[in-house]
Amino acid sequence: MANILIAAEDSALAQELLQKIRRHGYDGRAVTSLDAALATVQQEHPDIVLATETLIGGTAVGLAMTLRKTAGCAEIPICLAAATRSVEIKQQALSAGIDDVLFPPLDEIKLVARLRPLVRLAIMRSELHQRAQTARRFGVDVLEEIPVNTTPTGYPLLVVGPEGASLSNMLSGARLSFASDPFVADDLLSRNNFDAAILVPDANPEPYLDLCAQARNNPRLFNLPVLIVSDLGRIGEEVAYHHGASGFFANPVNPLELQTSVLSQVRRQQARWSVRRALAETLQASTRDAETGVYARSFLDAYLMDRVKFSGAHGRNLSIMFFCVPDIEGVRLHFGEAQARHLRLQVSQWITGLLRGEDVTARYAENEFCVVLPDTPKSEAEVVMHRIAGVLAYTDFAVKDVYQPVKIWARVGSADLLPDDSVSTLTTRARANIV
Repeated sequence: MANILIAAEDSALAQELLQKIRRHGYDGRAVTSLDAALATVQQEHPDIVLATETLIGGTAVGLAMTLRKTAGCAEIPICLAAATRSVEIKQQALSAGIDDVLFPPLDEIKLVARLRPLVRLAIMRSELHQRAQTARRFGVDVLEEIPVNTTPTGYPLLVVGPEGASLSNMLSGARLSFASDPFVADDLLSRNNFDAAILVPDANPEPYLDLCAQARNNPRLFNLPVLIVSDLGRIGEEVAYHHGASGFFANPVNPLELQTSVLSQVRRQQARWSVRRALAETLQASTRDAETGVYARSFLDAYLMDRVKFSGAHGRNLSIMFFCVPDIEGVRLHFGEAQARHLRLQVSQWITGLLRGEDVTARYAENEFCVVLPDTPKSEAEVVMHRIAGVLAYTDFAVKDVYQPVKIWARVGSADLLPDDSVSTLTTRARANIV
């Protein structure tokens, strides 16, 4: 799922961390010195660097400061595994451009939970470079190097829970919104974009945990940083991470530690927004299907050539899925071409709306759409595919000049990239699986 470089002066600890991440589908290698870490990053370009405070011949902070100035390496997310709990270390890490700091104990659940959003950011950046490369062939040029806002201010932050107001003094610089409970928060999240959320559970913590878990299953919110501040008697650290929390703080919380963590999470979220905007800018007149607003078949063909080559060369997952909607032809026969176009447009919008920003939706044929999911194994792609098919099946479409709800049934099929696959063999196998 991702390649992670582990840099630790203690070789035994490095191997222990390597084994922990491998149990969750990640791979990588371990080095012990600053020089080896720099050389490996420049040669292999891992998705993430996980470093301990000290290395032979240097420190993690020094490693980060060097990488942030090195062409081709500046975007790689860096996570610091600290030896002790220290606000000063967290502040130094933030200033050096380190994306996250893990305090001991480095148990497996916390380690994987904290690395996962860094993997997602790395995947988004990789997809931007791949899609921008294809878009340039269509005369579309987008900004690939996303500048990092080192000291975000005025960022929208949602605080949830009746005790949340007590954190106000710790969150200077944020544009705060308050929700008295998770139900109010759910409504605010559906209507607004926030750079992070802080949950402060009351005596009944279950709705707060449910809110966190629901965000992770929402295509629009699953990247949202969610920090939990709780009495240990209400929620434990392991439970918080199991429900998708981005960070956990036990009361009484250290104000500087919370503020530094929020800034780090917000900086990362703002980078995601910037990458999403850059990805959206690749969808221009020359790359877009004029009728549906998704990518055109010509762009898809060129993009898949690039993606299959890249994914195959780097051993990356790649899945594609097809949505065939024959009911659109029925609407055309009974009501006319304009009505069929309107329904086709709505279907394309629904499919796109249920996907991540890094996924590609294209019109493949008259009433058929192809979706490409970079860095996604087939098992996960099929979950997404069937969820979208279910939503489409249970949606009543309102088509102009058709005075009754329109129901559709999407036929779906998927495939993942296999060794020696070409674009033709991949798409043929996926379409052969349509049922």
